Amino acid sequence: MRLTVPQKDFLAQIQKLSAVVPSKTTHPILNNILFQLKGDQLTLSATDLEISLTSVMTVQGEKDGDLAIPAKRLVDIVKELDDLPLTLQLDRHGHVEILSGQGSFHIPGENAENFPVLPEIAVESELSFPGSRLRHHIERLLFATSSDDLRPVLTGILFEFTAECLNLVATDGHRLVRLRDFTQPGQEKLGSLVIPGRALNLVVRALQDSDEEIKLGLATSHLVFQAGDVRIFTRLIDGRYPAYEGVIPAQNENLLQCKRSSLSRAIKQVAHCANSITRQINFSLSENSMVITAEDNEYGSRARNELDVDYAGEAMEIAFNASYIDQMLRHVESDDVVFKFGSSDRAALVLPELNGEEEDFLMLLMPVRLMRS
Repeated sequence: MRLTVPQKDFLAQIQKLSAVVPSKTTHPILNNILFQLKGDQLTLSATDLEISLTSVMTVQGEKDGDLAIPAKRLVDIVKELDDLPLTLQLDRHGHVEILSGQGSFHIPGENAENFPVLPEIAVESELSFPGSRLRHHIERLLFATSSDDLRPVLTGILFEFTAECLNLVATDGHRLVRLRDFTQPGQEKLGSLVIPGRALNLVVRALQDSDEEIKLGLATSHLVFQAGDVRIFTRLIDGRYPAYEGVIPAQNENLLQCKRSSLSRAIKQVAHCANSITRQINFSLSENSMVITAEDNEYGSRARNELDVDYAGEAMEIAFNASYIDQMLRHVESDDVVFKFGSSDRAALVLPELNGEEEDFLMLLMPVRLMRS
């Protein structure tokens, strides 16, 4: 195998592939990126056996061949090289030799035959999304997925296709995000599927520079995303997603509206005095007034901040995890944010000031138990 490729383009490709390579594995071959050169077409592949990514790039090919190359070592070397054409070739010891300017680097390779065979998916249904729109949807939901592998269904995002829209839902049991996309109606035959958060994070990272449409190919237990010459395969998460509609309160009639940036700044200031474990901050609400407090009895710290807000409802106190509130505010895309409260022990809704015609976006956050000294 021998090929020449621009350093900058090559680095971008192998960095995408390295995101799939597992940090820990009992199968050492998975630490590699598979290179398959035929003519001027180089196919690169990586997998952790649950998620796979393949990418095709045009190079100056001189000798066809297949080889598996350790991903981390390859990326570490290439990212330090100058933006010059690189030549990769197989030396007589079975190592990959990388030539750049006056430098040369040798990495032990692995037999390509030891690399897992990537899945051949029999696509049963297919649909397309504008790439920027799908990535934007994913970015607004990923933060609310769970990292608890004991509840695998919560580590993914629910894609629920209905006659009216596509519902996207993420929850970790403490917070929930629901986004209704009305640009995708009439797909109810596709039903519901739960896509792993890791795979969706990879879609955002690997396809972040693509303005092309992203095609979703659905099979019984797998899904493939494709944009241009990049294909991402993933297993779907098996299991029933929680009945999320039942936990979204319909009677939260205490309404708060304020500047998102002002509230975010006030919360960050007060949170420095919150308990480092619970991260609890308290909201005290009364007519057009909001007092935010926090304290940490262990260190004797406390903080108080008051905001002028538009609040209509019963005077009440409610407490939240400051980190969760901060994350939610970062995903509100309007200057003003709206909160809908029920009582101190009921979930609060967090929404943008207005939703557009194409989507309906809301977030839900469970309160924490009010703690006082």
